[in-house]
Amino acid sequence: WLRLMFVRENGEDLYLGQAIPRYWLSNGEKIGIEKAATYFGPLSLQIKSESGKGQITAVLNPPNRNSPKNIYLRLRHPDSKLIRSVTLNGKSYINFDADKEWIILPGNIQGVQELVAYY
Repeated sequence: WLRLMFVRENGEDLYLGQAIPRYWLSNGEKIGIEKAATYFGPLSLQIKSESGKGQITAVLNPPNRNSPKNIYLRLRHPDSKLIRSVTLNGKSYINFDADKEWIILPGNIQGVQELVAYY
């Protein structure tokens, strides 16, 4: 069950952080999973909450054996605030769904990716 809180495959898509409890992302908390085995290859994900400053940062080392079609990353604010903006590796990134709390990445990304959600 713990793995499924962090990682779930669904057909051609990969879902990350889908079932992480909000309180796990309280201000100052750090959570993660290392070298998680998936159909798409191993991946690592670390999440650091600075929700008191209005941001949550995720560092993703995506799988690279079989590229998923999309990678969906959920970063749930502990106070249910909606995402206002996102940066990917320091640049503005617009492919997110604030209502569903998903950041949607192309499945073929390579190398370590840093995402910051601003609330």
